[in-house]
Amino acid sequence: MKTKHIIVGGFLGAGKTSLLWEAALKIDQKGNKVGLITNDQAAELVDTAFLERNSNLVREVSGSCFCCNFNGFADAIKYISEKNGGGVIFAEPVGSCTDLSATIMQPLKEKHPEIDLAPLTVLADPFRLKAILQSAATPAEYIVLKQFEEADLILINKTDLMSGREIKELVDTVQSRWKNTKVMTASVKTGEGIDQWLDAVMSESGAGAKITEVDYDIYAEGEAAFGWLNVTYRINTNADFDNLSEDFINYLSDSFDKKGINVGHVKFLLQTFENQIVGNITGKKNTAQIRKYNNTANKITLTVNARAETDPDTLENIVNDGVKEYFDSLGCEKYASKCLIPGRPNPTYRYEKVIGS
Repeated sequence: MKTKHIIVGGFLGAGKTSLLWEAALKIDQKGNKVGLITNDQAAELVDTAFLERNSNLVREVSGSCFCCNFNGFADAIKYISEKNGGGVIFAEPVGSCTDLSATIMQPLKEKHPEIDLAPLTVLADPFRLKAILQSAATPAEYIVLKQFEEADLILINKTDLMSGREIKELVDTVQSRWKNTKVMTASVKTGEGIDQWLDAVMSESGAGAKITEVDYDIYAEGEAAFGWLNVTYRINTNADFDNLSEDFINYLSDSFDKKGINVGHVKFLLQTFENQIVGNITGKKNTAQIRKYNNTANKITLTVNARAETDPDTLENIVNDGVKEYFDSLGCEKYASKCLIPGRPNPTYRYEKVIGS
């Protein structure tokens, strides 16, 4: 039985992890085996810990993006396929990666024909999408534009934040810009549109139907604009973590805003004896959100992943100051940390031509 493989790209903060969580639940409820592959420049991923809440298999490819560690990515697919005996695998590339069709989709089609590869989905934050359609002046915006250019399917997320008229206008604009790309809408928060998107990627062919030209100098500059922090703490004392989480995420949001730092995505996962608390910041001003999920753990941990347009030292200091302010009194101890600027993309493979599906 072939494994259905669904890759969902999209820039930092588009909502990829939440989409894959909801989609995996729907697939699982139909009695199908599900696996998920996460990806990052360093270990200690909020996404991995969050997705592991369900019984589905989760593999993490860390230390480089899928395209720069294609063999590691292929090994993760093989591991899940063998464990599940087929089923469905969702994969979430690093949010600042593009050129996925040339470096991932085409090699998979040629080297792993046993995989049933779905059309490449790029998830879009509607407000970042609007900005890109007007201007892609910075290297980071160049990356976002290239993500949309190579997509087989653009899925516009967060429609709960828009009126019906705004949604229609945006869809029409996107469809006129990329005429050969399927455009769909969804709200991961409300669940609207997810079933329709799943039906499309599960049934339609034409994976990796286009390869776009990418200037790797601009691409590298765009990735290097972001400081990258993954850090995990152990907390030794129980407390009112609901209020602490609200205070902590608002502190981080205010700190970035005061310094005029553009946030790609800041997320944290606080695992307690009673539940999981997830915090997100996806841009400037008033984007901080907290969500809580029923779950239990045998220890209390706080994992923070932050990507923001600043140097790594500034990024690390902001997060460390916030942790010290709100969690130090609880016996908070750092036990894993990695802060960096991503290096120049160096894909294992890069195909010049589309491989027939």
